[in-house]
Amino acid sequence: MLVKVGSHEITIQDFDREVQWWQNSRRPMPDQDTLLQQMISRELRLQKAKALGLENDPEVRRRYEAMLAGKVEDLELKPQLEELKVTPEETRAVYEKEIGRYTRPAKLRLALICIKTDSKMSAEKLAEAETRIAQARKAALSLPAGTRGLGTAAAEYSEDQGSRYRGGDVGWFDQGRTEYRWPAEVVSAGFSLARNGDISDVIKASEGLYIVSRVDSREPVVTPLEQVQTSIQRRLLAEKRTQTETAFNVKMRSVARVETFSEALAKVHYPSPTVAKAEEPHPPSLPTSQ
Repeated sequence: MLVKVGSHEITIQDFDREVQWWQNSRRPMPDQDTLLQQMISRELRLQKAKALGLENDPEVRRRYEAMLAGKVEDLELKPQLEELKVTPEETRAVYEKEIGRYTRPAKLRLALICIKTDSKMSAEKLAEAETRIAQARKAALSLPAGTRGLGTAAAEYSEDQGSRYRGGDVGWFDQGRTEYRWPAEVVSAGFSLARNGDISDVIKASEGLYIVSRVDSREPVVTPLEQVQTSIQRRLLAEKRTQTETAFNVKMRSVARVETFSEALAKVHYPSPTVAKAEEPHPPSLPTSQ
């Protein structure tokens, strides 16, 4: 025995354990007498806390229980988490499986001429519209080689005020996407054109007659694995951690039988939960086109 504080003895073994703790924590080691005085001071405070009944203080008990629960995680869960790795093969497999996520689709720039119709039009008015779109197509086919879009044919015939004076140019369209202002059959007809400058046949849609021309094109762009592998690895590691933690929690259920009494829980007054809104995850940015 080194010291007796009240009825509590501080032994050589206690002192050795304290020295070991300081060495393991890599903190500057105090001199021998200072260390012993620290142990005496801590014991005096412990005895005072017990005299005040602080062992049963709810906050103290919660911290103590949380510390013990955390120690179990340090001993059993933390080593498992530290061993988790994501291999290059796993990363590549996910990249190839989700290649669409890292691919900017092929694009076409389209121009069109629109003659508006509706279901209430008389047969005579509809015939006039059909004649006009046929004339527009003939004018478009007669445009000089190298004309961008539908040129003067759009200005003369198209009823779309936003594009008629720009050669009918209505911008870029992504392959596979359908939620555009223009009817899906018009966009589809544009993508069926083989070459820049090609002009479609007349397209009948629910609210108009159209011809469409392919103005320009861009090939699909795939972001290289090297640019996204870090984000994929981070995501896979997070998934593995979640799986490991879930398995650990299931294993913990074997420690003791768990019974939940729902009726009693329903009677407990509980304030409305406040949960911080998480930001939506964003996939890695694709290269911008010039």
